[in-house]
Amino acid sequence: SMCVILWVEKIKVKDFKEDYKSILIMLLVFVLLMPAFFQQGAIRIFLGTYKDQTDGFNKLHLITLFFTVIVMILPYIFLRSKPLQIRRLFYGILAYAALIQYFYEVRTGFSGWPLHLCNTAVILMFLAFVLKWDGVFYFSYFVNVLGAIFACILPDVPQDGYSLKTVHYWYNHIYAVVLPILGVALKVYPRPNLKMMYKAIGFFSLYFVTVIVLNAWFNNYQSVDYFFTYGDFFIEKVAAISPLKYNFILELPIGGLVFKFYYVYQASIYVAFVALMFVIWLIYDSLFKVSDNHYELLMIKRKKKMDLLSLKELYKGQDLSEPLNKEAIKMIKIEHFTKKYAGAKHPSVEDFSLEIHDGEVFGFLGHNGSGKSTTIKSLVGIQSITSGTMIIDGYDVKKQPLEAKLRVGYVSDNHAVYEKLTGREYINYVADLYLVPQEERDARIKKYVEMFNLTDAIDREIKGYSHGMKQKIVVIASLIHNPKVWILDEPLTGLDPTSSFQIKECMREHANNGNIVFFSSHVIEVVEKICDKICIISRGKLVGVYTIKDLASQGLTLEQLYMQHVANANYNTSAPNATEVFENKKKEAVK
Repeated sequence: SMCVILWVEKIKVKDFKEDYKSILIMLLVFVLLMPAFFQQGAIRIFLGTYKDQTDGFNKLHLITLFFTVIVMILPYIFLRSKPLQIRRLFYGILAYAALIQYFYEVRTGFSGWPLHLCNTAVILMFLAFVLKWDGVFYFSYFVNVLGAIFACILPDVPQDGYSLKTVHYWYNHIYAVVLPILGVALKVYPRPNLKMMYKAIGFFSLYFVTVIVLNAWFNNYQSVDYFFTYGDFFIEKVAAISPLKYNFILELPIGGLVFKFYYVYQASIYVAFVALMFVIWLIYDSLFKVSDNHYELLMIKRKKKMDLLSLKELYKGQDLSEPLNKEAIKMIKIEHFTKKYAGAKHPSVEDFSLEIHDGEVFGFLGHNGSGKSTTIKSLVGIQSITSGTMIIDGYDVKKQPLEAKLRVGYVSDNHAVYEKLTGREYINYVADLYLVPQEERDARIKKYVEMFNLTDAIDREIKGYSHGMKQKIVVIASLIHNPKVWILDEPLTGLDPTSSFQIKECMREHANNGNIVFFSSHVIEVVEKICDKICIISRGKLVGVYTIKDLASQGLTLEQLYMQHVANANYNTSAPNATEVFENKKKEAVK
C-alpha cells in the first residue's frame, strides 16, 4: 500500500513514461522489504524443516551472523548518499516491521512483558524512529546493541533453525543490533558523545535494579528471568561462576512473598556489562574515525563528479582530458590574472599577463610582498583565481585542475615534508600520487640520489635531515614524474654552495630537455647566470619582461635594472621607471 501511495504521488508530478526508473526502483525496494514483513512461518513454508540448530557455532549459526553483518553493510552503501527524509523513512519502516514481528508471537503472563533487554530494544526503536522520541535512542545504541550482540553470539534457541521460536528470536535480535548502529552511521541521529554514554549507564542502572526487583517478585508466581539475572543462563555458559550465585543468597520475606536476590552474582553481571559498555564505546570511536574518512572520501568523490558534470555541461562536445587551449601547448600562458584576498582593499596581483615557452629557464623577480608567491600559488592550484586565466601546457588551471597539476612539479618556499617517512618513502609517496611506473621512478630516484649525494641518507627518516637535505628531497619529489613545467619558489634560500650548484644544474638540464623552468629568487646573480628570460613584478603588477642576452648586449646588468625598479617602486617615485632605463640604454648602445 505504501508503494501504491508513492506511485500515485510520482504520477502527479511526472508522466509515467518519464519516471519509469523511479517506479522500478520503488518496486525493487518493495521486494527487498518484503522479508521484513513476512510471517515468521514463511521460511519453513518455503524451505521445509531444518534439523540443525542455531545455538552454537555451526554452519547455520555462522550464516545467520554473516547475514546480520550484510544487513548493516548493504543499506549503508545504498542509503549513505540519499536525503535524510529517505533514510528516516527506511528506518521508520524497519522499526515498524520489528514491532509487528515482535508481537507476532502471542505473549501471556509476566514472562510476556517486554522487559528483557533485547525485547525493550524493539519497543524503543519504534518510539525513536516512528514516533521520534529521540531521547530513548541512545539507550538502545549503548545498551541494547551490546546485549543483542551477545545474544547473537550466544543464542538461547535449542530448536531447529526454521522453527517459529528460532525465527522470532533472530528477527528481534538482528533488528536490535542493526537499527541503532545504522541510525548513527547514516546520520539519522547525531553522533553520540561520552556524556550521552554516561546518561545511558544511568538509565541502565535504573533498568537493572528494576528487573532484579521484578524477577524476585514475579518468581513467586511463575518463572521469570529478565536480563538473565535470576536463572542459570550465564552459569551454563561459564560453570566457574556458579559459586558467585549460590554462595551469596539474600532472601527477604515481605507480605507473604519471598524476594530472593543473588546479590554478588547480580552485581558481577552489572559491573561486567558496564565495563563492556566502555569497550564498545572504544569500538564505536574507532568506527567513527573510519566512517569520517569514508564520508570525506565520498564527499570528495561526489564533488569531483559534480565538477566534472558541470564542466561537461559548460564545454559540450569537448573532451576534458584533452587541452582546452591547444594554442598554449608547451607553454605557460597567464592572461589578465587578478587575485584579491577576502577582506583586502586592493588586489595582491592585478591584471598580470605572461607567456613562458618550452626550453626556457624563466626568472621571477620582485621585492617582498610584490605578488610573486601569490602568482605561483595560484598557478600550481594551491589557491583560487579571482579573475583571468592560467594555462599550463594547454590545460586551464581553473577548469582542468587535475590535468594541469599532473604536468607540474612544484617546490614551495617552505619545503614542508612528512618527517616520519624516510627520504625514499616520501619520494615514492609522491610518485604514487602522479602514477609514475615503478621502473621509471626507480631510475629517477637512483639518478637524483647520486646527483645530490644522498645515498647514505635516502633510507633514513627525514626528521634527521639538515635543511639542505630536506630541500633536495623536495626537489627530487617534484621531478619524479618528469613534469612539463617545473615551478620553484625561492629554491636556493639557505643552501650551501654545493647544493645550490646541483639544483641550478638540474634546472638547466630540465629546460634543455624541452621543458619549462619557472622560479622566483632574490639572488640576482643566480637569476642572471642561469635564466634565459626574467620578468619583474612590483606591487602586484607586471613591470616588464626582459631577455638576459638583450640586457647584456645593451650593457645593462640585471642588478642595475632591478635596483632601479626597486628605487622607483619604493623610494623615489620621480625616478624613471625600469622600462625607461632599459630603453635609454638601448638608445645609447645604438649611438
